[in-house]
Order: sequence, then C-alpha cells, then structure tokens
Amino acid sequence: MKHINRILGLVLGGLVLTIAPAMAESNLCPNGSFTSTNNPFEGWGLDYDWSGNSKQMGNHKNVSFLPEYKGRSNVLKMVVPAGYESKVETPIMEYDPGDRYKCTFDLYTDVVGMRLLFLGYALAPGVPPSELPKFSDLRRIYKGDTVESKGASWKSMTVIFPHEQISELAYKHLKKVRYMTVMMFVPGALFGAGTFYISNVKIVKLPGKCKVMKSASKSSGDE
Repeated sequence: MKHINRILGLVLGGLVLTIAPAMAESNLCPNGSFTSTNNPFEGWGLDYDWSGNSKQMGNHKNVSFLPEYKGRSNVLKMVVPAGYESKVETPIMEYDPGDRYKCTFDLYTDVVGMRLLFLGYALAPGVPPSELPKFSDLRRIYKGDTVESKGASWKSMTVIFPHEQISELAYKHLKKVRYMTVMMFVPGALFGAGTFYISNVKIVKLPGKCKVMKSASKSSGDE
C-alpha cells in the first residue's frame, strides 16, 4: 500500500507541475484572438471620436477584420492615412499596482515609426467606479517603455510593463494605476500612409512584483 501511495504521490505531483505552468501562461487579454462571436473587435479601443482629437477622428473606420493574412488567422487590419494618428488598444484590464505583465503578438507592418507600449489609467475625475469602465471614463497617468515596430513581414513583438526595478518617483505614479491596456500607435502626422496587421495578442502576468529602488534614477519610460 505504501508503494502504491508513493506512486500516486509522484503522479499527482507531476500533474501539478504540468498544470501550474499552463495556468500561469493563460491569456489575460480579453478577445486577444479576435474570435468573439458578437464582434471580432469586442472590447478593443478603436473609436476615439469622443476625445475631440481631430487627428484621431474616424479612426475606427480604418479598421477591418481578416480571417487570414499571409499565414496568420484572425487578423486586425489598420489602414493608416497620411497626416492622421492611428491607434488601437487592447480591451481594458484591471491592474494591481506593482504587478508585472508581458504582452506578445504578431505584427506585420509597412509603417515607419509605429510605437507599441503599455498604458496605465485611473478613472477620470467625477467618474464613479464600475466593473467595466469605457475608454472615455479613463484618464491616462502612466506610460510604459515604447517598442518600435519592425519591417514588412510577420514579427513576434514583446512589450513588458513595468520595469523589474523602478524608482520611487515612478512608483508614486504607478500606485495610482487601476487599469491598463496595450496600445499600437502610429503618429501619422509625422509619417506617411501605410497599413499594419495584428494577430495572436497574448498578455500574461509575470511572477513577483516590481521592486522600488530608492537609489534608482528615473527612466523616461517610467511615467
């Protein structure tokens, strides 16, 4: 009996070790694969007409869904008009200050100067708490490091937020963050027209929290 119990213990232990990494790697990005039956872009930030920014008016009209593009399935396509700012944001996710996240996705673009980064938000003044705020309910208070896009072929992109070690000043801002997104942004006023494609968006939580370093200098990506 002891021998059987020992074998069962080893088997169950192996199952725990096998399941735990899989659970840790679950995708936290709602509708990250654009497979919602209601709308392939359900939850995503595409329409910024509410902001009053003339360079982003009609942004949502330039986005379309492709079942397949150059070997990738379920693809977001964004046409970038010259002279306009074009952007998309992942669905809004709750954020507990100090937690660290990694976003990976496939990107194909012929746009020069495309920027990819995490954004941290708090509720705008006067907006009451709710389970799922709208983009217009939020006020941006934190920007992660910016990663620039690569050439016109499918590339695997990675963005991490926040740094593993941050300054006290950076944490002063970070601890006010309650929501986060990942933004894919093209400052079209500076660059010409083009197109970008996104697929397989995945966000996972990294182990541990960021460390506040009293002696660390402030990084430009920390605010």
